[in-house]
Amino acid sequence: MLFRSNKDGTINKDDFKIIYISPMRSLVQEQVGSFSKRLETYGIEVKELTGDNQLSREQIEETQLIICTPEKWDIVTRKGAERSYTNLVRLIIIDEVHLLHDDRGPVLEAVVARTLRSINQFGAEQVRILGLSATLPNYEDVASFLHVDKRKGLFHFDNSFQI
Repeated sequence: MLFRSNKDGTINKDDFKIIYISPMRSLVQEQVGSFSKRLETYGIEVKELTGDNQLSREQIEETQLIICTPEKWDIVTRKGAERSYTNLVRLIIIDEVHLLHDDRGPVLEAVVARTLRSINQFGAEQVRILGLSATLPNYEDVASFLHVDKRKGLFHFDNSFQI
């Protein structure tokens, strides 16, 4: 289960973290502003975690959506001591997942591999990994790498899709 809700319909904000990985600091800042406005009514706290903007342990504890660069999340997940809040991660969103084929691809690959290993090794609760891209011709290959069940979890929208 991704999120547990209380009997009154509110969200148990202490039970989860969402990590949104964006390729550049400028996009991280833009996403923080956008998500903060959209999620404010739900009481969801959104923070930036980049090389320029660090978070204290207290700030991390009170934040549900952490938006960061691939390199920063790579550093965080390499540290075993950070397992206290990385175990609360229920959703990792990788924006511009087509960058797996770019210079930064190895960092994204390491993050995904470490997440999958953590699930298997430490018995961590299931973490959903969501990859987003507007330009991904080999989406089935990427889905295999992300361990997506292609029958249930792979969604591809081509030019014929209309809102």
